[in-house]
Parts: sequence; C-alpha cells; structure tokens
Amino acid sequence: MHRSFCTLFFAVTLFPLALTQLACQNGSTPTPALSRSQALQSEYQTRLSRMDSTLANLRNLLEKEHDSAKIVQAIQTAFIETRREYKRMEWFLEDVSPGTARLINGPPLPDYEPDDNRFTHPSGFQVLEELIFSDFSLDKRKELSQEINVLQGALRRMRELISGRTFDDAFLLDAMRLEIIRIIALGITGFDAPVRLSSIQDAQDALAGVEEGFELFAKDLEQNHAALLSDIRNTLAKAKAFLQQEASFNDFDRLTFITDYANPLSVKLHEAQTALNIPYPKFIRPLSYTAKTVFEKDAFNPEAYAPSYARGATAAQVELGRWLFHDPILSQNGKRACASCHQPEKAFTDGLPKALTINGEPKLRNTPTLLNAALQFSSSYDQSTQFLEDRIMKVLESQDEMHSSLWEAAKKLQQSEDYVRLFKEAFGNKSANVVVEDGNVVTADNLKIAIGAYLRTLISLNSRFDHYMRGDKSQMNEQEKHGFNLFMGKAKCGTCHFMPLFNGTIPPMYSSNESEVIGVPKEVRWRQATIDPDVGKMAVVPHEIFRHAFKTPTVRNVELTAPYMHNGVYKTLDEVMRFYNVGGGKGIGIDLPNQTLPFDSLGLSKQEIQDVIAFMKTLTDTTGLTAKPAALPKILSWNRRKLGGEY
Repeated sequence: MHRSFCTLFFAVTLFPLALTQLACQNGSTPTPALSRSQALQSEYQTRLSRMDSTLANLRNLLEKEHDSAKIVQAIQTAFIETRREYKRMEWFLEDVSPGTARLINGPPLPDYEPDDNRFTHPSGFQVLEELIFSDFSLDKRKELSQEINVLQGALRRMRELISGRTFDDAFLLDAMRLEIIRIIALGITGFDAPVRLSSIQDAQDALAGVEEGFELFAKDLEQNHAALLSDIRNTLAKAKAFLQQEASFNDFDRLTFITDYANPLSVKLHEAQTALNIPYPKFIRPLSYTAKTVFEKDAFNPEAYAPSYARGATAAQVELGRWLFHDPILSQNGKRACASCHQPEKAFTDGLPKALTINGEPKLRNTPTLLNAALQFSSSYDQSTQFLEDRIMKVLESQDEMHSSLWEAAKKLQQSEDYVRLFKEAFGNKSANVVVEDGNVVTADNLKIAIGAYLRTLISLNSRFDHYMRGDKSQMNEQEKHGFNLFMGKAKCGTCHFMPLFNGTIPPMYSSNESEVIGVPKEVRWRQATIDPDVGKMAVVPHEIFRHAFKTPTVRNVELTAPYMHNGVYKTLDEVMRFYNVGGGKGIGIDLPNQTLPFDSLGLSKQEIQDVIAFMKTLTDTTGLTAKPAALPKILSWNRRKLGGEY
C-alpha cells in the first residue's frame, strides 16, 4: 500500500478514538462547546491537509512514466480513499461553507451565479470520478492534473474557513441532522456518484462521520440521559449494519433504511438536543430547525421562499387572496381569472397540452400545478421569476395571459365597496407590511401580497406516501414500495426530483432550484424526433448551456396533472417513463450536446415502469385545497357594465 494511502487509512480509523478521548477528558464535567468546536477544527484541518498531500502525490505520479495499468490502479485507489475521507467530514464541511463544498464535491455541471452573471467551471470529486472511471486513458493526464490542482485549492480554502472559528452546539447537532437528510435524499440515490454508483458505501462513510461527531456529546448525555444515549448508539449501529448488507445499488432497500433507521436516528438526535437544553436557532429557512424528520407535515416553511415584505401573512390576507385568485376582474377584459387556467378541481392545472392565451390560442407553455409551488425558489419554467409575487405581476402584465397590470387591476378594485372593505380588513393593521397610497390600501403591492399569501397555503404534503413515512405502513402496498426503491435507485428519478418535495429544490437546505436539459421533443416520436423549439432558460440567460433548459417540476399529484412536459407533449405517465428509460432526447434521436440527463438507457422492464408509476400515485393529495369562494365580491353596478365583466 502506498504510504499516503496508509496515512489516510489510519486517519480514518483513529479519529473516532480521538473524539472519544476528548469527550471523556473532563471526567464528570460536561464538555464545553468550545472544546467540541476546537476538536473538530483541529482534527478536520489535519485530515484536509492529508487529503491535499495525497492528491499532490497523485499528481506527481501522473508526471512519471510507469506501467499504465499500475498508474490507473493507483489513481483509482487514491480517488476512492480520498473521497471516503471527505465523506466522513461531509456533515460538518457542507454546513460550514456550501459554496466551497460544491467546489469539492458538487455536480459536474457549470454553476451559474445570477447576482453577478458569472459561471463557475465544475470541479471536484464528481468531475474526477468521470475522468478516472469512464474510459480512462493516460491521454487525460494533463486534464486530470489540472482538476487535481483545482480540488487542492478548494480543500485549502476549506481549511482557511474553519480556522479560528467557533461552532456552537446547535450548529453541530443541526449539521448532523442535515446530513441524515443528505444521505437519504442525495447519497443513496447516486446523486454524487453517478459513475461508480458507490452510494451505499458513501452512506456508510457519511453516517460514520455523524457518529464520530455525536460522540462529542456522549459524556454530557451520559450524566442524566443514559437511556437516550444508548438508544442513539444502538440506532447508529443498526443503521450501519443495514448499510453493510450485501446489496447492489439497484437492489438496496432504501425505503426500509429510511423508515426504520434514518428517520428514527433523526428523531433521536432531536431528542438529544432537547434533553441537553440546546436552543434551536430562530432564523427563518425552508426546512424548520425543529422538525424531527424531513417528512413531518410542517417540516417546511413556505414563508422562507417569500420576499421579506410578504412574510407574516394574516388569515384575512389569505382569504382576500383566494377571492382575487378566482375573480376575472383582474384581467383586461374581465373574463379571465387565475383560476381559469389553474383550476382547483384539476390540481390547479387546466388539462391542456398548452395553456390558451386570453384570445383562445394554444401557444403558451403547459399550465403547471400550483400545489406546493410555494416550496421553491423559482416560480416559472424558465426560472425568469423567483418569488410568487414576481410571477403574479408578470402574468397580469402578459398580453397573452391577463393583458392587464397590477396597477390597472387595483384601480378596478378600488371601485368595489366589497373589495375596499376586504382590503381594509386584510391590510388595516399598521404593524403588518402594508403599502398605503394616499390613504388607500387597495394597492398593486397589497394585491400581489394577498394572492401570494393564498398560494402559500396550497401545501400538499399529506399524501399516502407522507403518512407511510410518518409511521403508518398500511398506506403503501408492495408494488408501490418497490416503485419507491426504483424511483430512488435504478430509475434515478430521485437524482433530479429530490425527496420529499420531489421537485428540483436541492436538499438538505432546499434553498436553490435545479434546471435540466432533457431533450423534450416537439411531438411524440420514438425515433428521429425533433427538439421542441422552446429554448427555455436560454431566453433568460443567453448562454448555450441553458438552451432547452427548464426548471425541474414536482411529481407530487402527477396523476392529476396530465399532459406532461413544458409543452404537454406526453399524455400519459407511461409515455413519460418510456422517454426517460431510453435516455431522454438522445435516446429518441435528438442531437443535443448540452443534455444534462444521462444518455444511457435505464434498463427498466415494463413491470418496473408500472411499479414506479404506482409509487408516484401515492403522492396524490389535494385534501382541503380545492374549495372555491361561494360568491365573488361585487363591484359598483355602473362600473360592472362599463368593464363588461361577468358577475
């Protein structure tokens, strides 16, 4: 074994002992938080330095003339051991600096920063994995050496970031629970190991890192909560044992691992924080700090995705928004409401391949569901708008959709005694974020705030799947359970439709949205197909990598939202699954160099496809969300005749 590899091996093996010694060094005295933080900083800086040295040795190896087979073997061994080292620190480093962590182990795709219109070239382990394990040849030495240099720079940057900082107990325990989510939503799906499919081993290493970190709290728990400490250690041991079973990537039982091991571990870590009287942070973020698991009914806070001026919505504002959503008065001709296209009885879609313009022409994109639309940082197919309020304004201003504006709609509403009253009830509280113009609360800003407040109540996280993940195992049958394991494994659906939202909002922080180029055809053809001409995100960000890129939508309620894709080209889920199974656009003959969907066939059988579809149908839930107002407010009779509205 190469010396640097031995160094890594002993670092991985001995670190738990080092943490245990630290946890016990004060005898019966609880370990100070600062000591825990210092221990991690010191040990992880040492390990990052060792990783740097190993990579330097690897780069030197590339510059020498040796037997090619030996070089390739040495390169692959170094990669595996170095990445395993990172995985054991992932729980901590990903929380310290997500941006730097992306440079170390992010997706092999360019990262676009909209704030400064800048692209970052992909780097890190996933780029190296593709170079090393996909038809590697020594002709790639120069490219591989360059990528190693970039990775070394990112590792050194991470060392600088953790140097001299103090991380409190709440941060450490939260980071551990986030890692549990990272393991189940990303790790075991193959998200960051798409070539080697080493996900199960990766999960073992990541979980071992959580175990190492948790031992820093063991002595404190042992004083008054020995039973809880024993439970957590036992749960960790059982989870590791389950991961160590001889199961291939395709055969691993992800559902059992999550429900029987990962979820209970997350709950126990939550109990430990409560038992130690460690307060939860008060900051607002999408995933609640106090959620015991990611599957709790109220685990997500839709207001985290709202602009600051729209937070703190009241019941009166929500009710006003519901009236406005269903009222055609907002459109230029007084005949089209938001609910005309987003029909509650159709899961807030319209059932058409493409939405109709205000003049009845089918030239818009497919109408997306509004269920859970509030749980994402991008509210349009092409990601041209971020907040729901931005989207509301854009739809009202579109000549094809409402052919009006917020300001014109507000002027109409000011003529209604009922609406003036409703706006005063909703926005009369001076402590709320209210926009008043000349003493009038019926304003453009308040109008979009009200509709946005209503849309944020359309949260659909109470399906049969959700009940199953919360402990009721009668909610899914064997076919549906097998379908889940396929969805999250062999079918690779879960690498883009991230659990539990099943959209493109990336775990575990759920603070950014992915877009993908999958090669949607203009019409249903399974050979020599033609790409749909809609360029998608490229119209917003004029760069070739975004040609035909679209936001990854949710598959929740997918059985109610046909037809599918941004152009409604596929009428059934069978067609959608066939498209993915053959490799997307590439598989049906479309030449698309920037396709981000893997080109290779998934190899799913007809029965496996039906099993995945059966699982997706367990995500249906419109409970209590489809009610319409009994009657709309009236505007003054003279104004109603003038506008030609139908009331």
